[in-house]
Amino acid sequence: MGKYDFVLEKVKEIIARSKHSATNVTEYMGPSLRIISEVTGQRTKYSGFNWDTRVRSRSAKYTVTVGSEKVTLQNMSKEQNETMDQIDVNLARVFGGCVDEEEFKGHANMLPIDYVHRVMGSGSDPNFTFNCNFLVSSKNPTYHHIGYMWGKMLREVDPIPDAPDLYIIMLPDINTGTFGRFYAFPEIGVTVGLGSDYMGEVKKGFLRMAMYQAKQNGILGVHAASKIIKALDVESEEIKTYGTVIFGLSGTGKTTNVGHTHYLDREGEASLLTQDDFVGLRMSDGSVMGTEQALFLKTDLDDDDLLLKPATKSADFVSQNLYVDAKGGIGYLEEDLCANGRGILPISSLPKNRVYESIDIPPVSELDGLFIFFNTRRNTVVPIIQEIPTPEQAAGYFMLGESIETAAGDPAKAGQSVRVVGTNPFIVGPEGEEGNMFYEFASKFKDKIRCFVMNTGGVGEIRDEKDRSKIIRQPIRPWKNGIGYMSRALFRDTARWADSSDFGTKILVGGVTDEHGMNYDMDSFNPKLIYDNSVRDKMVVELNKERIAYLEKFPTLNPKIIESMKATLRVK
Repeated sequence: MGKYDFVLEKVKEIIARSKHSATNVTEYMGPSLRIISEVTGQRTKYSGFNWDTRVRSRSAKYTVTVGSEKVTLQNMSKEQNETMDQIDVNLARVFGGCVDEEEFKGHANMLPIDYVHRVMGSGSDPNFTFNCNFLVSSKNPTYHHIGYMWGKMLREVDPIPDAPDLYIIMLPDINTGTFGRFYAFPEIGVTVGLGSDYMGEVKKGFLRMAMYQAKQNGILGVHAASKIIKALDVESEEIKTYGTVIFGLSGTGKTTNVGHTHYLDREGEASLLTQDDFVGLRMSDGSVMGTEQALFLKTDLDDDDLLLKPATKSADFVSQNLYVDAKGGIGYLEEDLCANGRGILPISSLPKNRVYESIDIPPVSELDGLFIFFNTRRNTVVPIIQEIPTPEQAAGYFMLGESIETAAGDPAKAGQSVRVVGTNPFIVGPEGEEGNMFYEFASKFKDKIRCFVMNTGGVGEIRDEKDRSKIIRQPIRPWKNGIGYMSRALFRDTARWADSSDFGTKILVGGVTDEHGMNYDMDSFNPKLIYDNSVRDKMVVELNKERIAYLEKFPTLNPKIIESMKATLRVK
């Protein structure tokens, strides 16, 4: 038994109170939580609701995983060490107890507590179905909306008997400063949070625990969107059905791509959304299983978004920190008050001809193929679309999970590399294990899987060597329409490829047309035609050296993956 296993028993005791009268815990089902939440919200002119929060983003710097040596966070930051130093006091503040001779009654025993139960997953596989139990204090009545918003993400059904139980208790009423403090105990399926009223913590907290549990049962949970594509194969003149998985860090166009039509407009063609954020890759049959019944959108939607922005004009759309004016109008791009507006859009609110019949993608044996995209936002020498020829290289790019820092994130680091394994900041345990599982998946189904690196940024940028935040020459960008034209060429199999001696991949060079059927100029994105040879060579070598050095940091990663990347990435 671990030192903190008592946390699970305490949470269960609190939930048990909801079954009795005259306690501080109330279970909410059906419309009752919506009714009391809307009292404190801002109503939009479309009859949706928004709530503003004190904490405007996840408290990632103050989040730690706790348990055995295998899951306990290593190499913690200053903020995470501070969070761990406070664990005993903070748990006592929540549950009660004595720490350093000071007695705590426990706010979860005193304050009003909302209890909401939902089920994650489609229910088709008990190893990827989770009973999710959420508790939140509501001394401040505004906090009722947290459970209401989160509840729209998952299924409201009775607990599934064979599914694991997961728990989160969150007390935003406890003041911890600018950010909250979060303790994840993945081995016992509990997360405890203090001081934050940001709903994203609930969503991501359950996903973090669920993906850890799934990994123990041969399912790799990944931070990726998914969809079904039906496209006309121009050679066979048959409609083919492809599963599609899109990885990407924030800002790399994951949600944009999962909602894109790819200009598939011929009879029988379709682009059908299944999931927006997290899916499970099942090793046994290559299924891609969904988790949620809604999309969690960043609300900076522009008029080019033809699927999601119109769908947000729905009474079912709810949000945090969205700009709503006095007349209920929505300022999607107004970010002066908060640059992290987030909304929940039920998949059922989307047009029926844009949604697949299930949140799961069928086994690969039932598909014509499975396309996997690793989105990155680069602006220099990375080609717009590359095909990755081997499972070893695919696993390498999975591990790299790369993009660049933007001026919006950190101007001092703008243009510098950012890498997160699997583009997933919620991995529990050794990250190399995740890469090995992806390698196993890509190898087992290599006859059906095609993997690509998609650069949603651009090519040709040059930055000042002394001041990296200063751009001397802007990149040439494909924008949303260009990415749509290129991806359509992949799905219809009209694409033409050339071998890359720089990256050991195949580069898309032709066979792409625009919405009018005219040839799309792929030469305009060719780094060899944009840069002087010496400048381009330097950029390629520096990038590839960075990549190899990064991969060598993971001692548990299968050496075949690193060896393959060393053999194919040019470093001279």
